Amino acid sequence: MTRALIAMDTAACLRVDGDPGAAAEMAAAVYDRLPPAYRSGLVHSRAQLLHRHLNGARRRLLGDALS
Repeated sequence: MTRALIAMDTAACLRVDGDPGAAAEMAAAVYDRLPPAYRSGLVHSRAQLLHRHLNGARRRLLGDALS
């Protein structure tokens, strides 16, 4: 769980640093690898926050992982 949170934070940093594609790919991959029981709480809220700041195909990629 801690690694997933760190990876979500890294994805958020990638977006801020100007690489939203890598951010979306990293966040979606992290979320997909988590067991369903861990796809809630802080990890989910951080993924949703990133999702709100993305657009186009990147937003859809992460949105698909979140659904």
